[in-house]
Amino acid sequence: MAKKTCLFQRFVGISALALTICSGPTLAQTAAGAPPKPWSAMTSSELIAAAPQDAWERLDQNRLLYLYFEPTQAGAQSPARVIILLAPDFAPNHVQALDDLLAKGFFNGREIVRSQDNYVVQWGDGAAATALGFTGGRMVAEFDRAYGSEFAPYELKDGDIYAPKVGFWRNWPVAWDPTAKRYWLPHCYGMVGAGRDEGADSGGPAELYAVNGHSPRALDRNVTLLGRVIEGMDHFATLPRGTEAMGFYASGQTKPKIIKAELGARLPAAEQVNLEALRSDHAIYAEILESRRNRRDGWTKFKAGKLELCNAPLPVRLSPKE
Repeated sequence: MAKKTCLFQRFVGISALALTICSGPTLAQTAAGAPPKPWSAMTSSELIAAAPQDAWERLDQNRLLYLYFEPTQAGAQSPARVIILLAPDFAPNHVQALDDLLAKGFFNGREIVRSQDNYVVQWGDGAAATALGFTGGRMVAEFDRAYGSEFAPYELKDGDIYAPKVGFWRNWPVAWDPTAKRYWLPHCYGMVGAGRDEGADSGGPAELYAVNGHSPRALDRNVTLLGRVIEGMDHFATLPRGTEAMGFYASGQTKPKIIKAELGARLPAAEQVNLEALRSDHAIYAEILESRRNRRDGWTKFKAGKLELCNAPLPVRLSPKE
């Protein structure tokens, strides 16, 4: 039987985030003479493989940050590549300032300074950006945003302990308060934020971090989140842990050096990775969520009947034109 291969990614709490190859029959590739398998009987992997082309959205290279760094552990892929999808709908000023920093080559030659177990990986230098007069050193926080009629999320029916409402909007996990009419990004695994000091407006995109452990949702609305890792999170997750307090690398440890950080749109075409994200407003996405809530595989004996926001799959694949 012919197989359809898809490249997809899942944000699954404390589990390692990795691009995974999945193979499975499409609706047209079921056993000869058998009726097509309905969505309601498919596992999440089967649903992703069967998702029609109109369920996928090509990701704009202007919103993809490519980060290349030199890992320090023996046998690691060199250079390591991480691709981050930026979120101008949630933090437009930070994303614009980050674009300016990237255009100036600010991150090139700087270091990953922190790798804290079950928490974050951090890179860049906010103080250096401030000293150089770059906007990205210190900025007004963008913890949350007001919304109007344009905000039409798909609500996750399971509820949440950190926010009045949670769900998905424009392919992002999102939390919101319908009384205050404000929305924000949650600290799920792989999310990328701007580091700050004590003051709310003391941080900026010159100093970034990625969540590499169990979702620290208590940070929601305390840090500006501006993107999420969609490829290469395994490179961050497997970095040696820093031995100083809060996982900062000690003076005797070799810090991973950033070779290059740039927007995809400014990279040569040969370096661009053409990716698509599954649309969260497509009917098949709601079915994928249900398949995760009550798993339809033979291995699962107890069906949880619940789905937590940061455990919902957010599929990304290579464009089939590749």
